[in-house]
Amino acid sequence: MKIFCNGVDIGGANIKVYRGSNGKAEIHYFPMWLERENLENFLRDLNLKGKTGVVITAELADSFTSKEEGIRYIASISERVFGDVFFIDLDGNLKKKIDDPLNFSASNWIASVKSLTENFSSFIFADMGSTTTDIIPVLNRKIMAGKTDFERLRNKELLYFGMLRTPSFFLMNENVSSEFFSITADVMRILGVIDERAYTCDTPDGRGKGVEECYQRFARQFCADRKELGDEFLKEKALEIKNEMVRRISEAFIEKRRKFGIDLVVGCGIGEVVLEKSAEIAEMEYVSLREEFGDISDIFPAYAIARLVERYDRC
Repeated sequence: MKIFCNGVDIGGANIKVYRGSNGKAEIHYFPMWLERENLENFLRDLNLKGKTGVVITAELADSFTSKEEGIRYIASISERVFGDVFFIDLDGNLKKKIDDPLNFSASNWIASVKSLTENFSSFIFADMGSTTTDIIPVLNRKIMAGKTDFERLRNKELLYFGMLRTPSFFLMNENVSSEFFSITADVMRILGVIDERAYTCDTPDGRGKGVEECYQRFARQFCADRKELGDEFLKEKALEIKNEMVRRISEAFIEKRRKFGIDLVVGCGIGEVVLEKSAEIAEMEYVSLREEFGDISDIFPAYAIARLVERYDRC
């Protein structure tokens, strides 16, 4: 279904856009902790026309002294740039103005779930992006997850690792360097899961994103050179990291199934390959939003808020 409204997901590392004029999905690397002063110009340069829904997760960037400051800053710029703009709060309400900033904090998953409940009743919504993984249980169209990031972290509804930006050592179960030498994007390049175009974030050392550089960075995690360790060893260790991601996610799926009796996972994001394998390990049914929506899976919250705005206030 063609959606003519726009959707923008303003995250801490990426700004994701659903462009209603042509139905295209866009991901723009935008490190808020470095670029906050350029946000208004960046959003203007998107040149979006018409009603626009905005979801915000960038308030956690440490360029803001508090989440409230971040929400107010981003919302005020969005209002100036887009004009006819809608936000969604953590209760699922669309609003033209931010009344309680903390009730709009980390709201992108709310848009996704609210949109999906039109077609699914009880399911686990899973979204794996560059940095984090959302795991949201929905029972009879009622969201069973905590509202805040803090609550969701404690409930394993927010797993703080993703396909690109996670430091490799965070997912390694052995004594390795804790220096910021390599990230999961390097691991995924070594394994051939992503190509260079999909490596959309900065590299830890500022060098290239080719497989050669990825091997070099990953070897440093073991305080060694690539030649010293050999590619087979590094590939084996890279696979262990991917498998650890699958293990942690599948355990979270199983925990939610045990608690709520849900055996369906609806997945999206650039990490769908990991989500699908996790559902398989957990012996749960998996519905891929990539199969239905293509690249929109990668920016699904942006698409979802556009869809909700369109239904709420016809463009």
